[in-house]
Amino acid sequence: MILILIPRRKKGLSAEETLGLGSYNALLKNSLPEEFKYYKAEAESFESSHDAFRSAFPRGFAWEVISVHSGPPVIAYKFRHWGFFEGPFKGHGPTGEMVQFYGMGILKVDESLRAEDVEIYYDPAELFSGLLNGPPISATQNKPDDTSTSANRCPFQV
Repeated sequence: MILILIPRRKKGLSAEETLGLGSYNALLKNSLPEEFKYYKAEAESFESSHDAFRSAFPRGFAWEVISVHSGPPVIAYKFRHWGFFEGPFKGHGPTGEMVQFYGMGILKVDESLRAEDVEIYYDPAELFSGLLNGPPISATQNKPDDTSTSANRCPFQV
């Protein structure tokens, strides 16, 4: 069983619990007072959370391992999550700029190198500072423009 530990939580989540909540909600849920929450994971469903990020990052939101600091069975690594903010996000218009954040993870594996536990450490403010930087838009404008072909293409295609 994989257990994902989120630093702001007292107990980790099983893989099934994470899938039920949605990965964005599981990773962004926190215990801040309501007036300070810029993303309210408890108000989002699996589908709505993924729709919000797919809309904001129509070309994708890449995740990459930057460096590995230890080998099995406990693997410590640094990662980067990034994408181009080219669609609306929660009432904020796109800026077209790259939004990224860095974090650290600890992955515990068994003898067959299957993941048993995962701990993720990062600062969500790095992500939201880019997403909330876009100009406010009305609810009627908060729909992705499906007619745009350049925003929907892979940035690495020739």
